[in-house]
Amino acid sequence: MAANWARPAFAGVDDIFKTLHYGLTVKLVSTPRHELKTCKWSELASDVLDSNPDDFDFIPVLNDADDEPRLVGLFHAADIRKRGIADGPVSSFYVPLTEEYLIGADASILDFVVQADSRPCRLVVSGDQIVGLVTLSDLQRLPVRVALFALITGFEMIMTDLIRTTLPHEPAWMAMLKPTRLTKIQQEILIAREKDAYVDALLFTQFSDKAEIMKRLKPLAVNGPALARNLRHFESLRNKVAHANEYASSPDQAKHVCKVVRELLSMRCEIRERLNET
Repeated sequence: MAANWARPAFAGVDDIFKTLHYGLTVKLVSTPRHELKTCKWSELASDVLDSNPDDFDFIPVLNDADDEPRLVGLFHAADIRKRGIADGPVSSFYVPLTEEYLIGADASILDFVVQADSRPCRLVVSGDQIVGLVTLSDLQRLPVRVALFALITGFEMIMTDLIRTTLPHEPAWMAMLKPTRLTKIQQEILIAREKDAYVDALLFTQFSDKAEIMKRLKPLAVNGPALARNLRHFESLRNKVAHANEYASSPDQAKHVCKVVRELLSMRCEIRERLNET
């Protein structure tokens, strides 16, 4: 029966990747418009800062229309507070809306994450309406954790596929493992065989084992210290996400996550190109 499980399940993995992440949308992590703290562009900037006890970094700005005020831009409260210059109305400080401050409600969470360090606040658009706001701090929300875990798990799967394709004989990649890990894996394989549950030796490896093989294998354009550093960052993020630990509890940590995700997506793309060549 175990043999039925032995076929690698990577067929169509790219379509699955896209389907999964397109289902995890920005709308799931954004603050709905009716919950947003806003300000008028005629208000004094100092008054807006004083009435911002939650220290929001960005506050949407409304015009002064009496019938139906419209969102016209963003007031970067954190930056103005840091500079200590808040003399005059909000209209003297706010940033008018442009495309770079907008993102579709149906955009994937990863679409936001890969740019969130350079675009930390986006107004969420659905149809012709602004329906919410998403910021860098939203990287801490549960749907982002789900998206990151799926991303890293998928990356580990594609690493497995590359190792299996490049080194089809088990002794070749086993020789690249650290002795303590090799012994542990061999013991687990022995137990699985005794229970008639053995499928594939690579399934007994952990992320760190695959990373060790990748470093020794050097299959990519990024190698040496850069490859080792990237894989270490991937594993660190994986462990924090998987074990419900904090991974974006400060702006610097959140920006680091954005960088790690970009590096992971780039390496994933390179591995897929390498696999397509075989």
